[in-house]
Amino acid sequence: MNLFKSTYVVLRSIIAIVIPLLLVFGCVITRYVENVWSLIFSVVLPVLVVLNGFLFVVFILLKSKRAFFLGFALVLYSCTHVFFFKYNFDNQSIETENLSVLTYNVRGGGGAGHTSDRTQMKPRIKALTNFINNQDADVVLFQESWSVRKNSFENYPYVFVGKRRGISKSLQVILSKFPIVHTGYIDFPNTANNAMFADIQYNDVLIRIYNVHLQSFSMEVDSKFFTKKSLESVYPKINVAQKMKSAQTQLLLENIKGFQGRHIVAGDFNTTPFSKTYHSISQGRQDTFLEKGSGLGGTYHLLGYPMRLDYVLPDNSFQIVAHENFNLKWSDHEPILVQLTVNKSSN
Repeated sequence: MNLFKSTYVVLRSIIAIVIPLLLVFGCVITRYVENVWSLIFSVVLPVLVVLNGFLFVVFILLKSKRAFFLGFALVLYSCTHVFFFKYNFDNQSIETENLSVLTYNVRGGGGAGHTSDRTQMKPRIKALTNFINNQDADVVLFQESWSVRKNSFENYPYVFVGKRRGISKSLQVILSKFPIVHTGYIDFPNTANNAMFADIQYNDVLIRIYNVHLQSFSMEVDSKFFTKKSLESVYPKINVAQKMKSAQTQLLLENIKGFQGRHIVAGDFNTTPFSKTYHSISQGRQDTFLEKGSGLGGTYHLLGYPMRLDYVLPDNSFQIVAHENFNLKWSDHEPILVQLTVNKSSN
């Protein structure tokens, strides 16, 4: 009996120290570093938060001083990262006078690079097209698009298809109901990923909308992924991809700084909101999910585990009216539709 009691005391002490230490380490590395470990912790950070919260309550009820370590870790998380669950009671309904923006990584119509899906591409493209037409957003952003023709969407007279002769990039598209007066690219070197932008004349206001597709890992996570051979080959690829993502983020931020006007940054960042990349891009901007979203806001599921990889980040001259997530399963990502009001008095 004494052995059982001693073992229990030791385990309780270990748990009270190790679990908060893991959360503290995760908070620090995800905030300041982009590598394999920061990627892993950016994925599991919500689990560590929930576990720390549960144990904090348990140790409080046990009147144990070890609750201090768990509480400290939770406070550090709240000071360094956004929360992963939101519930908004005042998410307003869609109004025609608002600017609506929809972003969607459509995975080439549902089958890009995935042979087993290609037989379903035509019906998926039809379903995707119907979905876009039914939502009737003012601006639509596609990442990993299929070859959209300028007359594919009748409601959008202004189309920017990011296809250039002699340049091989994953196709991105911007559809707009309002005039596109200027377009451009932010070319990421040595990758198919890219970013593009369109300056849209929204009534008497010029708005630059960035369509961003940051570095992906180009790998399928299945049962074979967790074999020793697979993990050994994946490790260096992830490290390289993380470094590329950091460089791409800097190129994006430099372009935004050079524009100095009203802007919205949106698209597939291929990173969670607990990463250094997200923190860098979202700094000084609003996150529509945090303001008006509900639930976990997942736009991508890793073996059923929800992650938020897609974002709409308007600058502070906009008021966020609504944020909506969808569960469609026509791509590996899910779309986001937001409603914004333009504050015309802002510079």
